[in-house]
Amino acid sequence: MLMAMRKFRLLTAVTATAAVAGSLLILPATAIPGLPENLPVNLPSGLVPDDMVQQASTVPGIASGVDVSRWQHPDGQGIAWDQVRTDGQSFAVVKASEGTTWTNEHLVDDTSQAASNGMQVGTYHYARPGGDPRAQAQHYASQYNQVGNHSLPPVLDLEVAEGKSPEQLADWTREFMNELETLTGRTPMMYTYRYFWIEQMANTQEFANYPLWLAAYQSTAPEPVGGWNKLDMWQRSDSGRVNGIAGNVDLNLFNGNEAQLNMFSAGQLQASGGKLEGLIVNDGVDLGADSTVVIGAILALAAGLIAAPALADAAQNANLDGLPDVVNGLIANDNLPVDQLETMADGNYTLGDLVILLDNTDHVANATGANNTTEYQAVVGALNGLAGR
Repeated sequence: MLMAMRKFRLLTAVTATAAVAGSLLILPATAIPGLPENLPVNLPSGLVPDDMVQQASTVPGIASGVDVSRWQHPDGQGIAWDQVRTDGQSFAVVKASEGTTWTNEHLVDDTSQAASNGMQVGTYHYARPGGDPRAQAQHYASQYNQVGNHSLPPVLDLEVAEGKSPEQLADWTREFMNELETLTGRTPMMYTYRYFWIEQMANTQEFANYPLWLAAYQSTAPEPVGGWNKLDMWQRSDSGRVNGIAGNVDLNLFNGNEAQLNMFSAGQLQASGGKLEGLIVNDGVDLGADSTVVIGAILALAAGLIAAPALADAAQNANLDGLPDVVNGLIANDNLPVDQLETMADGNYTLGDLVILLDNTDHVANATGANNTTEYQAVVGALNGLAGR
């Protein structure tokens, strides 16, 4: 999610695809460890639409909603929640906290305004598993208690491992969820994405008693992971547009209609179901395609198998002049998650999974101070230029 600071999200994977569109590379078996032998990297032109921004739309009979953080407040600009509501959105989830210190200065205003306009309201905590789980749960609970109309379950946004094994992550998650439930008196909800849960959490079934919010940027609603038998919420895009919100915003569908959403918000957590199963929504960029060829291109660039001038020419032909700065910036700052990219290439993972992985990698690296470097500022400028922001 939710890291809804997803200012980096869609662009890294999609632009990497577009930049080498129409080219064919045959990578030798020894070129990039972990990739299939003699991998053909054939990236067809036309994969990325001219309009990379998915327009928000409601689906008849299904409750729609947004999740936001400080990135939806450029230069302190407010969100017009009355317009968000009249644009068909029924619920809003606002980032409350991260780690043990970060808080969202817009939390109280966003939640109160959304609630006053008739929306169901929730919050989330972006997990930093490198830190103490109970301290983070306490930090989140202190923010949760500032929200007077918190109708949706509190959410743990779990997308990074920070060096922990699946067993250690499960222990961390268990401690956080237990502490949060004790402090709030509410059953929390889990937010994650497919690659992370399967590879970093070993597809554990331990947490299937909590509601599930799954990110998957594709036209077809995803299957649940782990031991879950359904999705409660689906984050289907990070590049939507909704009236009242400046720039892009995450789009979500609840697995139910308005009546079911109201019951779910009132604590009847079994009220969801029957709406997302098999659902197809064709209204924007679909990142459900396999990510292997794009990963091959990214790793080939990192390995020096694609010359910078060739990448620049391809990017210019695709009207993505800032792409070389973006990719070279990630490499220069040693932010490229090579091991995870190789693991992802070996699995059946989507472009959307790739985008989320790279987004979270950037965020964690930049949160530790890399965002003060000249190289990083150049990358931000290029990304903002690509997004038209």
